[in-house]
Amino acid sequence: MTWSFEVRGDPVPQGNLRSFQRGGKVFTATSGQGRLERWRGDVRAVPLRLAADDGLAPLTGPVRVQLTFRLPRPASHYLPANSRRPTRVLRLDAPEWHTGAPDVDKLERACLDALIGVCYRDDGQVAKVSAAKVWADPMPPGVGVVVAPL
Repeated sequence: MTWSFEVRGDPVPQGNLRSFQRGGKVFTATSGQGRLERWRGDVRAVPLRLAADDGLAPLTGPVRVQLTFRLPRPASHYLPANSRRPTRVLRLDAPEWHTGAPDVDKLERACLDALIGVCYRDDGQVAKVSAAKVWADPMPPGVGVVVAPL
């Protein structure tokens, strides 16, 4: 049994855990926690619906996960609309791959944690991961996910 689904929305990376001291006590915090929790909820919601509709259960044993993150393109990648071009057009020199922030490993961590208990029982089962960051054009921003047994 293989899980394969798409999640729409702007992918959010798992932030770094920061420790700080205030009034003699040590606290830890993660930046962007609210956005991260909403993104994780979106990533969980799609396979939960699949599980309810198709009767899918979490995989047991080793699994492989393939993630394709589609991030929104900046306006600088397009030629503007004008009298000769009624709509904006992607520049010929626009890059295919997203090479800036957020880091692919942080995006990956947020998704893998969101899938625990839905696609697999524990993230320790994930034995193989492949992830890519591409620009979301013509597809909308989001992530394509495939989880399969090894």
